[in-house]
Amino acid sequence: MSIFLKNDPSDKLDFTPLELVQEMEKRKDFLMLDVREHTEIKICHLENAIHVPMGQIPNKLEDLPKNKDLIVFCHMGVRSKQVMNYLRKNGFSRAFNLKGGIDRWSVEVDPKVQRYR
Repeated sequence: MSIFLKNDPSDKLDFTPLELVQEMEKRKDFLMLDVREHTEIKICHLENAIHVPMGQIPNKLEDLPKNKDLIVFCHMGVRSKQVMNYLRKNGFSRAFNLKGGIDRWSVEVDPKVQRYR
C-alpha cells in the first residue's frame, strides 16, 4: 500500500515540493517521473528522475512500475496532472502529482534548479 494513501485517508493526489521533501527524508522507495520535453530537461532536471515525455507515456506504460509510488512532474504541474490521471485510469493507483512542478520545486526546495518560462 502507498505510504501517501496510508497517511492521508482523503486520497490526496497532489503534493507540494515541501510535502515531498518531508517524505523523501523518511524513505527512498518511490520514483520521480519527469514528463517534460527533452529541450526542458536540458535547462534543468531533478537528480535520479526518470524522463518520459508526456507524449510517449502511452507507449511506456509497461516500463513503469505499478508497485511503487510515482511522483509525476513537469514544468508547472499541469501536464503532470494529466499524466497522473491517465496513469491512474490505466492501473497505476500509486501515481501522484507534484503540485507546481519543477518551477515550484526551484522556489521552495532547491534554488539551484534553474527556472525558465
